[in-house]
Amino acid sequence: MARVACRHVGSQPQRTEQERGSEGRVRVALAGAPNVGKSTLFNVLVGARRFVGNWPGKTIDRYEGELEHHGVTLQLVDLPGTYSLSALSEEEVIARDFIVHEKPDVVIVMVNAVSLETTMYLALQVLELYDRVVIAVNKMDAAARRGLHVLVDKMSRALGVPVVGISALHREGLHELIESVLAVAGGAAKTQRLKLNYGGLAHYTALLEEELRRCAALRDYPPDWAAVRLLEGDNELERALAEACPELLEKVRQVRRRAEEELGAEPALLAASARYAFILDLLRGCVAYSGVVRRSTSELLDKIYLSRFLGPLAALATLMSIIVVAFMINTGFPLVQILEALNYSELAELVETHTLSGLVNTALSGLADAATSILAARGASPLLVSLITEGILGGVGAILAFLPLIFLVFVFFGFLEDTGVMARIAVASHALMEKVRLSGKALLPLALGFGCNVPAVMGTKILPSDKEKLVASFAAPFIPCQARLVVLLAIATAMSSSAAAAFAALVVVYLVALLAAGLLAWLLNRVIPPRGEAPELLVELPPYHVPSPKVIWWYAVDNTLHFLKKAGVVIFLLSLATWALLRLGPSGYVESVENSFAYIVGSAAAPLLAPVGLGKWEVALALVSGFVAKEGVLATIVIATGSSSAAEAFSRLALSPSQTLALMTFVTLYMPCLATLATFHAQYRRSKLTLAFAAVSLALAYVISLVMYMCAQVIPAT
Repeated sequence: MARVACRHVGSQPQRTEQERGSEGRVRVALAGAPNVGKSTLFNVLVGARRFVGNWPGKTIDRYEGELEHHGVTLQLVDLPGTYSLSALSEEEVIARDFIVHEKPDVVIVMVNAVSLETTMYLALQVLELYDRVVIAVNKMDAAARRGLHVLVDKMSRALGVPVVGISALHREGLHELIESVLAVAGGAAKTQRLKLNYGGLAHYTALLEEELRRCAALRDYPPDWAAVRLLEGDNELERALAEACPELLEKVRQVRRRAEEELGAEPALLAASARYAFILDLLRGCVAYSGVVRRSTSELLDKIYLSRFLGPLAALATLMSIIVVAFMINTGFPLVQILEALNYSELAELVETHTLSGLVNTALSGLADAATSILAARGASPLLVSLITEGILGGVGAILAFLPLIFLVFVFFGFLEDTGVMARIAVASHALMEKVRLSGKALLPLALGFGCNVPAVMGTKILPSDKEKLVASFAAPFIPCQARLVVLLAIATAMSSSAAAAFAALVVVYLVALLAAGLLAWLLNRVIPPRGEAPELLVELPPYHVPSPKVIWWYAVDNTLHFLKKAGVVIFLLSLATWALLRLGPSGYVESVENSFAYIVGSAAAPLLAPVGLGKWEVALALVSGFVAKEGVLATIVIATGSSSAAEAFSRLALSPSQTLALMTFVTLYMPCLATLATFHAQYRRSKLTLAFAAVSLALAYVISLVMYMCAQVIPAT
């Protein structure tokens, strides 16, 4: 939000359909009940100074201001505070007429998180009247202090419009609010008018809707909305009918009397009851309560997390514990590796088979085998069998393989958020992360990268600004994930007879990767505007809460569905494209990788990798297949060299120690896996940015691997 301006305004002409939502300018109405924080939000967005005019023919002040966001000018109109749109007061008439006749690009309706039962009534009426709406749930900080949790994502799905949690007083959530407004104005966020079930009244509204649609005086009102309001006795609408359609007005009054006689209650009372019933049902599903931890326990935890020396250690210990537990449940790591090191191979295999990931893989393998048998029995061609079992089921498997991990990570994220620990971790780690121009909050998603880069990129959405989200997303893939660790361990042990040398190589590669992530974050903060600014950490420390299973479940499910919806399709399509590269060649379907398009790509890439010591087609092909999943590097090298094990494969490749170190470095840093790339694209929806994301990692991997290769050649000689 770069420029702020306010000006004296009077009435505005009604905009045409071509002008509404025109590029570069968005007109926004700000509605809300009195004392909901609407004026505070208006002042925060457009500045403390504001100039006032009058509404046409009224004595009520009209406030208007402008702000710029990402090159788009938002023109904000502060509507009078009202409890409803029933047109019972001058303020209600003004607010309703502006929405109906001037048709703003977006209407922001503010509600109070600590009194949703009452403030949602106006929001409901606006949603029935207009479709281009964003709900801003204000005072989320105050709600958190009382142990109230509002599930805004779930509420958004129920209402059919974006719902954003904010604190206007503390300027929290305002960025997300403006982004949602622009998404609605530009059509990126699909919205729809809310249609309530009015029960017995529906029969009587249906008797009026068709004739109301033909009445020119009410052409700006949705017929179903107007029918309900007329049955409630809306004076403004009746006045319009009296002037333009008097016969229809008489019919309205007859239907109203009939409805009251047959239903045994006034239509106005029945309509209000239906709205409040909807609100209560909505809040039962979207609001949860949790208890506050005792004062003595809170003080003890704060002494640890907010300590200058213990805080960073406690934050890192908490995060690493979560990562270890999540990955132990999902893949058995590092328990499986520990058992194998202790020569309990059978027990390690048993544990790995019964992890969440193991169970999913077993189910998918069984499904693929069954599909292969059925297709073979029906005489299907090898191409069709491969397409279904490896392409389609493989694509589905690529998505499902991540779901248990994504779900577990967000279970733990939900736990940290719900208990109030996440805010303390952000404060404790801020001093460390500030050195690379990131806030303490960035440590949470980046730490997830040690397990998997997919949730690491997804986790950046908790960061407060677009710039920090983007910088952290670019840096996250440089954190060596579990899959890379498996590959690195295999390469190091296969190429070195000394355990100490293998361990040293592993440590060096990890340090180089972390330095690369930090350096990239620092450089991007220097390049992306605003340049050189270290992000501030503005966070209110909520009281510690007893975790609510209901809240944690909602948080995990919502975020997992978000991953499935946005990244799942991209991962599936990319998996099919990768299958085509590996299984198709100039002659059509191929059984051998050496006859595929992937082999052609690998052979073409081999000369480019020669300067870093990796100019073998087997290595180049392995790096190409590693784009799908880093574990594929090992499998491809074994297949390409005709070996039965990784040790035999690397023995046949005859790589020197310097080449081995270069390979380990390149595998760690080069282009992120397919799922990570798909997640990044799903998050930002900009193809050029996604290409830049892949290109930056590839370029850095090449340069750093070249340096490592040259240094490794020189150091032994000296």
